[in-house]
Amino acid sequence: MANPDQKTILIDNAYVEIKNICTNLQKDTDASNLEVKSLLKLIMKEWEDKQKRITGFGFR
Repeated sequence: MANPDQKTILIDNAYVEIKNICTNLQKDTDASNLEVKSLLKLIMKEWEDKQKRITGFGFR
């Protein structure tokens, strides 16, 4: 497993990438902040459901 410094860097990089994707989505589609937030929530729910099916455990 990555040490805490590497993990923090990976999380920070993922945050920047996701933010850029959301910003570009809003520019390309005129989506509102609420629509983007709803989309992100749906993605998280699907990801958590997939993790539960694979591991039998969810995130806490």
